[in-house]
Amino acid sequence: MTENEKKRSEGTDLLSLLSFGFFLAVLGAIWAVTPNFTDEVTSFFTDFQLANVTENITFPAPKASHPVVYTAAMQFCFVFGIFQIAILAVRFVLHESLNRKADTLSGMAFWFSAGSFLYMLANKTLGWFGFIGGLIVSIGLLIVTSSMVKLLGKA
Repeated sequence: MTENEKKRSEGTDLLSLLSFGFFLAVLGAIWAVTPNFTDEVTSFFTDFQLANVTENITFPAPKASHPVVYTAAMQFCFVFGIFQIAILAVRFVLHESLNRKADTLSGMAFWFSAGSFLYMLANKTLGWFGFIGGLIVSIGLLIVTSSMVKLLGKA
């Protein structure tokens, strides 16, 4: 690790603070531009009931499809994933540590995969429990991506 990378790995991660601010800004913008979004979100959360996954296993699931909520969440994921690409580029320019680059890259993988599963949910090509499985896959992809980058970066 170079001296510049050691300096960057210490202290507050200002790019993560920037990411958090962007997260809030995109969330607010999507909330503001989506018609009746407050009512749609309220309807989504009040629509949950216990549904059978198998004969003996039940989990909460919405009774009906909520494409407005799913589409808004999908748009958020894709916009935030694109922002993560920009953050990753800045991390390379600033010679940030391998851990921070790996975390940004794995976050990018998570946001794009979660957005893809939300796209399938909004278009009804995937059911609610398939979407939950997709989120689990997305979390696994996040962990594997981060670990692989860190492992290959130290080789």
